[in-house]
Amino acid sequence: MFIHRTMKPTIMLGILALAAGTAGTVGAPTLAGAADFSGKKIQLITPYREGGGTDTYARLFAPYLAKHLPGKPVILVKNLPGGGSIKGSNKFEASAKPDGLMFVATSTSTMVSQVFGGDKRKFNMLKWRQIMVSPRGTIIYTSPSTGAKGKDAAADIKAMRGKKLLYGGKKANAGELRTIVAFEVLGLDVQSVFGLSRGNARKAFMRGELNLSHDTAGTYFKKVEKLVKQGKAVPLFTLGFPNGKGKIGRDPAFPNLPHLAEVYEKLNGKKPSGAMWGASKSLFAMGVAASKGFALPKGTPDDVYNAYLKAAKDTLKDKKFQKKAKKMLGNYPQLFGEDAQDAVKEAVDLSPEINKWFKDFLKNKFNVKV
Repeated sequence: MFIHRTMKPTIMLGILALAAGTAGTVGAPTLAGAADFSGKKIQLITPYREGGGTDTYARLFAPYLAKHLPGKPVILVKNLPGGGSIKGSNKFEASAKPDGLMFVATSTSTMVSQVFGGDKRKFNMLKWRQIMVSPRGTIIYTSPSTGAKGKDAAADIKAMRGKKLLYGGKKANAGELRTIVAFEVLGLDVQSVFGLSRGNARKAFMRGELNLSHDTAGTYFKKVEKLVKQGKAVPLFTLGFPNGKGKIGRDPAFPNLPHLAEVYEKLNGKKPSGAMWGASKSLFAMGVAASKGFALPKGTPDDVYNAYLKAAKDTLKDKKFQKKAKKMLGNYPQLFGEDAQDAVKEAVDLSPEINKWFKDFLKNKFNVKV
């Protein structure tokens, strides 16, 4: 059974998988029957406002996780927005017991806060037991007023150099950082306007107040593709997608668009490397490979953890879930268990070199200390 604390928002989630995808090997689900949540109420902490992407993700999965957990418990979605997920994630860290009665929804912003949250962050994602993470593609687009034609991304980047380029986002050390660093990788001089949600940034782009923007794949197809058909937006490149070999390949939702590394190589005649590229790859892991997910607190025993793993996989196989999600979800592979844990670790466990690059970049470009 699933109970809404607030009215269910219109679902605009973007592309995730309908198949169970790659399954992690942490604790095979053979022990799942040892856990029983009969008659229990479970809190799903969602550190974001109602109607946002992570809230939508949580409310999409919650009734099916409740259905497939042993004992069919009640799942209550509790929104605790604030501080780029810091408020809710801190609450989860302080309150969650290892009994399976509280779990948390995670997103790119949670990982950015893990890395750049400073003293305000009291949680540690690396100690949580990741149930699953869901990749989401990221596409960057521009206005034709920048000189971009949409036929050759490298040529478009060259045409855009020297132009006044304006991009909008929440703040320098938020989820938009993955796109900001991508602009740096390509040598674009972009002025960032902060204090804007993705929706407000998109509206500002549509009004002509900004000429650069990004969206996840699902939002792009719903909100931006029509602008492309009207000649008001030009798709440039994607951040790519993990190809299963430890490398970045083309986003399956945009097979005809080059990814960031391809554009860099065409512009410079060599593959990207160095600390800036390492930072970009870390942000890629945060914003694409592990964009959304669910986690249990540290110390959760294997029987409880395995019950959640099995419920998550069974949800992805559930015919009713697939039917409900058919128009919203694509075929991006989901990561479970060890694979999910590794994806989060790759995103937030930075080397000293990459950590220093981030600190210097944010301080020198935006006067932001982390």
